[in-house]
Amino acid sequence: MEVHHHSHHPKKWKEYLTEFLMLFLAVSMGFVAENLREKHIENERAEELIHAFIIDVKENQRQLDSLIVNNQRLSGYFDSLSIDYAAREETINLTELASSLDFWMYRFINRKTIFEQMKSSGALRYIQDKDLLKAILLYEEHANLAETRSMETETQQYFNDFRPGLKKIFPSSFYLIRSAGKADYNVLTSSDNKEVHPNFYVNFKIKEEQLKKDLEKSKLTIEQIRELSKIWYHREERLEVSLVSQLGIRKEGEQLLKLLEGEKSH
Repeated sequence: MEVHHHSHHPKKWKEYLTEFLMLFLAVSMGFVAENLREKHIENERAEELIHAFIIDVKENQRQLDSLIVNNQRLSGYFDSLSIDYAAREETINLTELASSLDFWMYRFINRKTIFEQMKSSGALRYIQDKDLLKAILLYEEHANLAETRSMETETQQYFNDFRPGLKKIFPSSFYLIRSAGKADYNVLTSSDNKEVHPNFYVNFKIKEEQLKKDLEKSKLTIEQIRELSKIWYHREERLEVSLVSQLGIRKEGEQLLKLLEGEKSH
């Protein structure tokens, strides 16, 4: 029985080239597919972050809308008091002032949870639009400045100068009568209808008439009234600085939201 041996012819160089090209093409397509997959994941992640960041900016806008209204009111209030007390020649009715003096302070806190997350994780690189990225970075820088002016500069002036300056001028009866007249002392606020400061209110009622007489007898000198004018002025000055930042960052927020909404719709 004869055995037939198959002869193996050596491959031609064109066959090797064809196999190499096919292998190269397969590997290249694998890289392309992986890159496309990663690009798709990055785009999805960028969309998620932009959506979350929009929520933060909108929350800042709502906060700023309320702050600006109240700070504009306070700024006008203290501006009027400063001018009035600078020119006033007659005494001040301290009982009326105790019931009307506005001690409120409204502070801006930049909501930046998502931005800090994007920055710490390196996710800012997902944002391909350079103009949008620049706008986000500038917004956060200016929002942080607005927070610093509100939470630090204005707050320091309030507690280090404004309140101590008033304490040097007003008698203790001024503060007690003012506190007793405020809702946080004598309005039922808790679910079980207990007063927030029951002991204070009970004790005040015992001495109320005496305290009112003491405040009515207290008269400020012209020098004290002029000093109050300066106190009102510096309070308004700090409010104005905060307002400039708050108005600026609200405008930036409006412009940034347009860019973000446009990016999200693409």
